[in-house]
Amino acid sequence: MIQLGDVTAADIPALPELLEQLGYPSAPDAVAARIGRIGDAGGRVLVAREEDEVLGVMALEFLALLHHDDDLCRITALVVADRARGRGVGRRLVAEAERIARERRCLRIEVTSAEHRAAAHAFYLALGYDEKRKRFLKHLS
Repeated sequence: MIQLGDVTAADIPALPELLEQLGYPSAPDAVAARIGRIGDAGGRVLVAREEDEVLGVMALEFLALLHHDDDLCRITALVVADRARGRGVGRRLVAEAERIARERRCLRIEVTSAEHRAAAHAFYLALGYDEKRKRFLKHLS
C-alpha cells in the first residue's frame, strides 16, 4: 500500500535517482542540505512510499503575500519514479499538497513546469490546474 509522509533521513539515498529523472543530478549530501533549507524556510518535503521503497517526492513552499492575508503554496518539485508512473502516485502527492495548502489557508496553489514537459502539463491540466503563461526569470550566476 502506498503511504505519504514527510521525508526522513532513511529516504534521502533514494532521492538523487528521482531528481536525476527530472534532469537535476544531485549528491545525497546536497539533497539532505536542501531538505534542511526547505524546512528552515517553513516548507515541506513529502515522499510516497510503498513498504521501504520511495516512489515519489514533492517539495512545497509557502509564500506570504503582500496583497492578500492568505499565503501562496507552490509545488517546487514533483517526481514519480519511472517504475511507479501510472499508479496514481503523482495524483496522491498533489492531492496531499492541496490538502496541506487548504489546512494552511493558502489563497491558491501553483506549480511550474518546463516547456518541454508535455506529459507533466497534461497531468496538471487533468487535475484541474489552469495554464498561465507569463513568467520572467533572470539567472544571477
